[in-house]
Amino acid sequence: MGSSAVARLVACICALRPQPSLAYGDRRSPGRPAPAYRSRGSTTTTRAATNADASAFTLDSVRASLIRQEETIIYSLIERTQFAVNGEVYDKRGATFSEGDIADALKSNPAGCSFLDMMLYETEQCHARARRYLSPEEYPFFPGDVAPPALPPLEYPEIIRDDGQNINDQILAAYLDFVVPRGCAPGDDGQHGSTAIADIACLQALSRRVHFGKFVAESKFAADADAFRDLAARGDVPGIHALLENVAVEDNVVRRAMLKAVTFGQDAFSGMDPGYKVEPTLVASIYRNMIIPLTKQVQVTYLLERLGHGDKVPKQPDDWPPYLRAFARADTDPTTFLGY
Repeated sequence: MGSSAVARLVACICALRPQPSLAYGDRRSPGRPAPAYRSRGSTTTTRAATNADASAFTLDSVRASLIRQEETIIYSLIERTQFAVNGEVYDKRGATFSEGDIADALKSNPAGCSFLDMMLYETEQCHARARRYLSPEEYPFFPGDVAPPALPPLEYPEIIRDDGQNINDQILAAYLDFVVPRGCAPGDDGQHGSTAIADIACLQALSRRVHFGKFVAESKFAADADAFRDLAARGDVPGIHALLENVAVEDNVVRRAMLKAVTFGQDAFSGMDPGYKVEPTLVASIYRNMIIPLTKQVQVTYLLERLGHGDKVPKQPDDWPPYLRAFARADTDPTTFLGY
């Protein structure tokens, strides 16, 4: 990253203001319980603690969760970019593992099965046993075959409705087509197992962040329900997007993520060339051109489904406007994706 971009970022970051508070509606998903607001990864929350947490699911806690997810995403990218591209990990016809290792659920895929597919599938089976996918904050990449939880279900506060959407296929495609080749050194370093494990951490973090848009959409609907109802009835995707969009907040998110990449990605006081473990402008581009557009796509879909107009949701990813698709617009100029 050029020194001028860093200097502009640091100067700009001083002007950052807290993001507007989010207000939550009180809606229950008919087929899927809403999550308790608790430390991520906890699977031992008691019923009493869960009910108590409902009152703690405040506007500030939502904002804090989104900010904390930035750190999870950046650290996962730092882990992944230490390895080369290692394209064999993604080869559907690759010879990285034996045919006998493939689960029956994956053998039926006519496109084949990559080492990442196998590792991701088996990881999700394990995590589902710990009831990870009972939370509407978490979405599997293999939704058609999720293992039943080994733990009893929890009672969660009523937050959002279950709209049935899962866009992990778009997240995976954008990650493999853009994030990996732009963030990792070309070639193969033989670290296929470590690569797949790092990929899974990245994909899960990105998926959680993008689908968290449902909570934001619910809060914005609660603040201006009549306007959203009118736009949804007309199937006005650009109009819904315009009502959802907050350019100033989006700019702040991108710049803050980039500043964290600058801060977390250096070997400070090590006596070595600090460099960057992950290119800060890459992090900014991922937020501007992947996370934010896909999050808003989730929000638009959620509102259309929530208001009974699911038939007006674009059918295919390419049917969405470019500003609601991943890496659908030019992003080579830092002034474009940094917002200044």
